[in-house]
Amino acid sequence: MRNVLSLAVCLALTACSSGAGDQRLVQLPANLPVAETVNGTAVPQELVDAFVRVKAAKADMNNPEQRAEILRVLGDYVLLAEQAQRDKMLADPKFAADVEVARLSAVANGAMIRLQQQTPISDEALKAEYDAKVAAMGKFEYDLGSLLFPNEADALKASGELVSGTPFDKVYDEWKGKAQAKVLSHINTENMPKPVTDALASMKAGDFTRTPLKLPQNWLVFQVQAVNPLTPPEFDKVKDGIRSGLQKKIGEERLAKLKQQAKIEYPAGSAAPTKPAAVPAAPAQPAAEKKG
Repeated sequence: MRNVLSLAVCLALTACSSGAGDQRLVQLPANLPVAETVNGTAVPQELVDAFVRVKAAKADMNNPEQRAEILRVLGDYVLLAEQAQRDKMLADPKFAADVEVARLSAVANGAMIRLQQQTPISDEALKAEYDAKVAAMGKFEYDLGSLLFPNEADALKASGELVSGTPFDKVYDEWKGKAQAKVLSHINTENMPKPVTDALASMKAGDFTRTPLKLPQNWLVFQVQAVNPLTPPEFDKVKDGIRSGLQKKIGEERLAKLKQQAKIEYPAGSAAPTKPAAVPAAPAQPAAEKKG
């Protein structure tokens, strides 16, 4: 809560970056209830409430000590913002740019939250998403010993050793220095790459991949160490998480539409940014690791 310098810079930025416009340190309506006044600058209760929402969500405002600490931090913001004005810090382009990045980031984050909240999500939509997730999880959960290789040649050598009868534990110990080695517990097929889910469909405990599975950037060799019936989480226990996921998806879709409608230009001689490469999905998300 007390990272005063970085937080005070944000206040100084939002308060002072308006050039010839509003030069008040706190740019909120003047008629709001006041929580404290610092050198004549009113700190509205609305600003205190915003601080709690954004920076101190777990704060108990009925606790006098916690409220006093929040007011103290906001007072420091005002004092440092005053100093920024006196020293004309924003005349320094680098300082001003740092402030503008913080301001734009705060505005963008707030706008994204509002976009996510603008589309109501019904209980029926939540239940439909839950049912889809449960279906994607499959009927079983698995414990897997896995070796993820950066090249096919080593993956073929490791799988060849398994086919010749070498126990998986021995192969795992031999190759864990050259591969990403993990033992994964209680994982299901949701979010797994299709080659992995296809392979698991016909495998039982003790089975291993007889040839490496080709993933977007790696080759995977694994052994099924346990298979158990999957009990999905109860709807009421995951409903809030599903809602958050849907809200995030809504926000991303709204932003994508804004990008499609935007006219973005670059200076002559400057190449437009290339589209970033997609990050490949991991073969599985571990619920727990037994060794690495």
